[in-house]
Formats: sequence, structure tokens, C-alpha cells
Amino acid sequence: MKQLIIMSKFGNAFKLTKPGIAVLLDLVAVTTFFLALKNISLLWKVVPLIVAGTLASFSSSLANNFIDRDVDSRMKRTRWRITSGASTGYLISIPALLAVSLTVSMIYLNLATTIWIALGFLSYSVLYTVVLKRRTSWNIVIGGIAGSFPALAGWSAIGSFISPASLFVASVVFLWTPPHFWSLAVKYKDDYKAAGVPMLPAVSSEKRTTNAIVLSTVLLIAFSFIPLFLNIGLPVIYRYLLIPLSAYLTARIVILKFGKNGKIETRAIKAFLSTNYYLTAILAVLVVGSILRII
Repeated sequence: MKQLIIMSKFGNAFKLTKPGIAVLLDLVAVTTFFLALKNISLLWKVVPLIVAGTLASFSSSLANNFIDRDVDSRMKRTRWRITSGASTGYLISIPALLAVSLTVSMIYLNLATTIWIALGFLSYSVLYTVVLKRRTSWNIVIGGIAGSFPALAGWSAIGSFISPASLFVASVVFLWTPPHFWSLAVKYKDDYKAAGVPMLPAVSSEKRTTNAIVLSTVLLIAFSFIPLFLNIGLPVIYRYLLIPLSAYLTARIVILKFGKNGKIETRAIKAFLSTNYYLTAILAVLVVGSILRII
């Protein structure tokens, strides 16, 4: 019984690091890493890239949780976080994880990658959490830049400081964030209202919110088609799979906007999941295509 209690506490503490977010950000970084990879002898560098990125993501998530303790206490979805952290050890782990992350990046990768990782941490922990989240319904739009930095870090780990390919992936993630998060926030709008956080679904009508999701999705899909007209070094397979992927996401968003079956919250969660599938599929296609190109 004691072991089960310890394991439960550890599990809750680990969930505070938001490992799901870390996995997605690592996938973004790995994608541009493989896009930049030309010499197979440099493949080993993907390991320190993942280690540094994961630890920085853990650190920023813990910082976000600590800063938002009052918000989390008023939201049913996040109330469990209050009893799982905020100890002295919890606070120490934030700078410790970040320090190890940046050290690994500096030793095994380079200064450029370290800068991108540090900016990723600051954009989520400071720009989004401290500056934007409680002040404007544009919080997730501007704050979404935090998810873009891993794309820049992945490329610079073995490539130049920046490139059209890394900027493209970074921009896709940036444009993906609003429809992704707003779809989720539709379900939890009452939570955000109770916490006083001006997330768009909590401060706008259902019509305005769904219109914003549709518009932001259109921008995302339209931007995703740029490599079909401009050569920015993406694998050929991307051209063939983008259309069915975009058709799927479009269908889910159309159902969210115009569907009549079930509650809006149910359709919104399905739209949220579809944005996840869309981005994950695009990144996976780019990784597989890059690997096939190398071998």
C-alpha cells in the first residue's frame, strides 16, 4: 500500500511536467533536425537535442504551474495540480532542469540551439504565462510562438542558425496553436470564466469563437500548401499526403461549425483531436521523407 501511495504521488508530480507537451515539442525539433541532416555521422546529436528539449519543456511547464497556482485552484480540470507541487524541491527543480538542459545543449550541440531553447522557455514561462494569459484573449495566439522555437533548435543543432525549412515548420506550429487550443477551451470555457482567464471561448460568443477557429484553420491549411509552390527543401512525399490530411482537418472543422448533432463541446473536442492528428501526421511525413531521402 505504501509503495502504491509513493507511486501515485510520483505519477502526479511527473504529470506536472506535462510530458505530452514535451513529446510534441521534441517531435517538432526532431523533424527539422532530420530535414537538416545530410551526414549520417551526425545522427547521434538527436539524443542531446531530445534531452535538452525535454528538460527545458519540463522546466517551463513546472514554472507555468507554479505561477498559475491561483488559476489552477479555481479550475476543475487543473485543481489536482495544487496538491502535487509547490514544495521547496518543486521550486528548485525549475532552474535545475533548465540549467542541465542549456548545459547539455552548449556542450553537445551549439550556441544557436541553446539560444533557441532558452527563448522557448522564456516565451512560455514569461511571455505567455506572466504577460499574456490573464490580460488578453490574444494570449494563445501570441503565446503560441513558444511552440515554434523547437523547430529552430532542431535545425540549428546540425545546420545553419535558421533556414526556410525551419521557419516553415516553426510557422506551421505557430498557426496550428490557436485552432488547437481554442477547440479545447470550448469544452472548458466555464473553467476559464471561473478562473478569470480571458481565453477566447470564455469571453466571446459561440459564433465568434467558432468563426475564429475556422479562420485560423484556413490560415493554417493555406500556409501548409506553400511548399507545393516554393522549393524550401521538404521531402517530395509531403506534396502527396498534404491534400488528404488537409481534407480531413477541413471536414472536422466544418462539422464543428455547422454540425447539428450533439453538443458544441463534443464537436469541439473532436476538432481538437483532429488538429493533433494533423500536425503529428505532417511532422511524421517530414521525418519519414527526410530519412528516405538520406538512405
